Amino acid sequence: MSTYQIDRIEKEETKLVGYSITESLNHVLETRIVGILRENLAERKNDIKHRKAAGIHLIQIYPCDGQWTFDVPYQHVVAFEVSAYEDIPADMMTYTLPPGQFIKIVHRGAESEIGNTYEYINQTFGERPLDIEYWSDIHSLDQSDSQIDILIPAK
Repeated sequence: MSTYQIDRIEKEETKLVGYSITESLNHVLETRIVGILRENLAERKNDIKHRKAAGIHLIQIYPCDGQWTFDVPYQHVVAFEVSAYEDIPADMMTYTLPPGQFIKIVHRGAESEIGNTYEYINQTFGERPLDIEYWSDIHSLDQSDSQIDILIPAK
């Protein structure tokens, strides 16, 4: 069973290097493409210069028209945080997350149960331009004591 806690935080600008795709949530769930990208990125961690930590970020950037559904494609960025953009691998991209205030929701439980946490987020906070997941250890995501930090912009 998943549980969560909520905090308000201030986040500095975050530089990221990794992969980006534009796909619908249904396609992502069907193909596991984000999980595959996450695993590929972890295998290539030593190719990324100036990497700050072992954890991986997932930035999900939603359409701004408010018409998002599970079938609407949106951008997924799977990346490591870096201190500088230098010597970026040719098949990877950069993404800069601007600074700001965020609401941090900590999902505790297996990643397969994260849908319950997102249902709570959607009901409580409504539509948002993006959300961020931070996986400190991608190898423990299916364990019941796993922790995934989710950040959403504070209004």
